Amino acid sequence: LQAVVFGRGPGAFTGLRTACSVAQGLAFGADLPVLPIDTLLAVAEEARAANAATGTPSVIRVLAVMDARMEQVYVAAYEFTPNATDASSEASSLQGTWRCVQQPELHSPESLHWPADWLQDSFIVAGNAWPVYAGRWPAALTAPQLMALPTAAALLRLAPAAWEAGQAVPPEEALPLYIRDKVAQTTDERMQIKAQQAVAQ
Repeated sequence: LQAVVFGRGPGAFTGLRTACSVAQGLAFGADLPVLPIDTLLAVAEEARAANAATGTPSVIRVLAVMDARMEQVYVAAYEFTPNATDASSEASSLQGTWRCVQQPELHSPESLHWPADWLQDSFIVAGNAWPVYAGRWPAALTAPQLMALPTAAALLRLAPAAWEAGQAVPPEEALPLYIRDKVAQTTDERMQIKAQQAVAQ
């Protein structure tokens, strides 16, 4: 065992703190470093793997979108490059490197955006937010959607590349990636949102 990999966020506040704490405890106990992986990158990797398993053309561009609650979503854009040495082999769809094109951000569903040079037929939208905010996405967003979650298997597939890239850090640096500081809405804020939604309908 060389390192402990964990999803650092963005995501649920309690979940991120739990992941960091468990990773730290295991790493301290085993005298190992940790590998923090962005949650949205794990979503993109899970979508790529699921797509590859269907035998369809490999996904190389993923707009990862996760429900952030409070009427917002976390979003980031990634591009996958298969290893050139195995480009002609069946295994090439499972080997390669990811590059972050758009850093994790927080948006309302209506204000969601993606890289300007990405054509609608050149990427997929992956995550768990699409059905949650149905009818609220930008009209211009017509790319295919795929349900995907940041699984442990996705983290394990990403870990070797993170290790090779020198991204391992000491356990005490296993810190969560927060995109916003606010954990929840007040009762008044929730009531105002419900009233606004009722008016909009």
